[in-house]
Amino acid sequence: MEFTPLPDGVPVAQLQTIDMCCLRDGAEAEVVRLVAACRKDGFFYLDIRGMADLAPVVENMFRLDRKLFDLPDDEKMKYDIDSNVDALSRMKLNGYKPVGRNFGGIQGMRDGFESYAIPNKGVAGLENIDFRRPAVVNEFMPTLQQFSNAVAEAARVIFTSLSRALRLPPGRGFEDVHRASEPKPDIIRLLKYHAQPLDERGALHTPHTDLGSLTFLFASQAGLQVLQSSASSELDNSKKDRQNNDWRWVEPRAGHIVVNLGDGMAVLSNGYLHSCLHLVAPPSGRAMPERYSFAYLMRAEDATVMTGMDSPLFPPAAAVDRELYTSGEWIQRKFGMLRGNFKKPNQDAVLTGRPGFRVEA
Repeated sequence: MEFTPLPDGVPVAQLQTIDMCCLRDGAEAEVVRLVAACRKDGFFYLDIRGMADLAPVVENMFRLDRKLFDLPDDEKMKYDIDSNVDALSRMKLNGYKPVGRNFGGIQGMRDGFESYAIPNKGVAGLENIDFRRPAVVNEFMPTLQQFSNAVAEAARVIFTSLSRALRLPPGRGFEDVHRASEPKPDIIRLLKYHAQPLDERGALHTPHTDLGSLTFLFASQAGLQVLQSSASSELDNSKKDRQNNDWRWVEPRAGHIVVNLGDGMAVLSNGYLHSCLHLVAPPSGRAMPERYSFAYLMRAEDATVMTGMDSPLFPPAAAVDRELYTSGEWIQRKFGMLRGNFKKPNQDAVLTGRPGFRVEA
């Protein structure tokens, strides 16, 4: 897989790099870097170059990404995600989303990407129910299972490292509400961002924080931006604000995964850990190229109460927005906002992961 570097002159996000093998071995310096990254940026690179057996899995996942979106539109629409609601959780965990169904990054416009969600509980065989899918997903099922297992192990190492460092009680750590053996609303998400000519360019989706706990992102082309300043109390979706120096580009790196914390980790730590606003957009002054990526979105088990866990390091829960949700309820609320199904006053904390930020419809 060829990795496309960022163009010269764009502001680049300076993110911590965490070595997966060192973290797995319990290296104290690596744990310190992990905690610092989760507190300051909410994003970090996970160096997986020491895991040689994962490289061919990643290559095959990129092949699946392209083969799936090469299917005719009418074939993909047979698996419309809005028609495949999970019977137990009532969430949309399986199927295809066409271009333009969600909020976009420009006021009054829609998104510029198509995506396909694959439920991990189906891939991992955690429930005795099948899920509808095109034949190409069956073709790559061994790859999906290997990918799922690798991400589960990486997440276990990250969660246990954080739990020890943050002095969570044994049996009540982050890893205990993200058990790989339990069905969770995790998804493997394939994405294709469509090319845009220069005169039509713009952000392809709205600035947002992820709704779950950890996102493992694989991309070989530039496009991801993160907001590394939290000084502003308000977010404006204007083109001017998206291009200011607070938005920085995340450079794709071979042999590395981009990992980010979602709102779940911020809420479970009473804001001690940080979920970061991000989006995908073309570099300034350039057309948006066709871009493929895929991600694993990990979420807490459905019954997990979304409130601060028992660490002496975590601040008291904020007095604002004190209605408590389970993980399943939280995900449904945020998903509804991204789809524009509802928009209530003072609900932007659900979309952005932080009270006080305003996202204009």
